[in-house]
Amino acid sequence: MTRRAVRFAIAGVFGVSSSAHAQAPAAADASLIDGWRAVRIADCARCHGKDHEGLAAPSIVGFARTQSRERFIAAILDGNPEQGMPAYRGNPLIENHIDAIYRYFAARADGSVAAGAMPGRASDTATTLE
Repeated sequence: MTRRAVRFAIAGVFGVSSSAHAQAPAAADASLIDGWRAVRIADCARCHGKDHEGLAAPSIVGFARTQSRERFIAAILDGNPEQGMPAYRGNPLIENHIDAIYRYFAARADGSVAAGAMPGRASDTATTLE
């Protein structure tokens, strides 16, 4: 059972039925999906690997795990041309979705979104409750 399913089951048992609780997971899923799509369109996998865990370039997932939100966003927008990482500042696809991209990789880093998964699909989300 997913964390989301557990939350809804608990909410049902305790009679919690506010619309804010019902809409929060959907809004979060939409944001994660936006980030996932932007990363796919930008084709980050060509350097960072199929699951963005490293190939010719370092792991984006590992970077999200160890860096602050501000450092993560600066690294993407400013790039590191000396190391082959392009700057995405001025790229509307990335700039308009930078917070969603960060949330996607933060979710990958904490295990709430599985490698290779499209966020929001029940069959693709991590299912452990550790």
